[in-house]
Amino acid sequence: MTSKRRPVTYTTDGVVVRTSNLGEADRIITLVTPIHGIVRGVAKAARKPGSKMGGHLDLLKHVSVSVRETRTLHGLSQASTVNGFRGLRDDLDRFSRGAYISEMAERFSVESGANQPLFRLLIDVLSALEVSDNPEMAIHFYEMRLLQLSGFAPELSRCVETGVELEQANHLYSADRGGLVNNESRPVGETALLPASLNTIKLLRFLSRVDVVQATAMKSGEDENRQLSRILRAHIHHVLDRGLRSEAFMDEVRTRPGHANGIRRTMSDSSSE
Repeated sequence: MTSKRRPVTYTTDGVVVRTSNLGEADRIITLVTPIHGIVRGVAKAARKPGSKMGGHLDLLKHVSVSVRETRTLHGLSQASTVNGFRGLRDDLDRFSRGAYISEMAERFSVESGANQPLFRLLIDVLSALEVSDNPEMAIHFYEMRLLQLSGFAPELSRCVETGVELEQANHLYSADRGGLVNNESRPVGETALLPASLNTIKLLRFLSRVDVVQATAMKSGEDENRQLSRILRAHIHHVLDRGLRSEAFMDEVRTRPGHANGIRRTMSDSSSE
């Protein structure tokens, strides 16, 4: 006679990175957790008025939740808020950036795969985004550090085409080859090369060795910010073999601040996909 294995129940911290509706009152929640990686579960009756669960399981909240493992979607219960990141919810630009970094955390995580450094990085940068007057650099720091933690850091010291150490000068960046290319050593047939000025290269190297506080204290020019964005996004797209849904939302918020209400509705819809 065989006995059925009792379902495993545990309590974990997590950041809500995705939500979607299920049926008339339930909600599917995706969490990034430090020990269990990606956790997807159902919060029963979370959408009902007066639900004790619903208010805690909103996008970008750091929560503690009880998880009951099943063969498909887990069951979620007894949720409480550790940090609601209120500063992100009161500012659409900061909220959009938070959505961007949380989607990246999801894409670089796996189910049942512990990654405490990634979880700590996510929490630290969400906290920085709440208060920093330099959110753009917080994003670039996060992109660089996430790539490092995941083993996909761009090569910034040697030419990825020749292997020769790079001189202090303007160079190029190749997502396909994963790093900088000497300006005099353009790969044959390579068309997707991005400009990388000397100042941009210095910023990339700076971001690779500092913490988030030091990163957000660093100011950069518009040209350098543009190059940083293009280089780091191209690298992430190449690693993931896809773009991120939240990029368009974040970019639209920055260019169309007068359409905040409509954009927030758009984000709510896209986070439910």
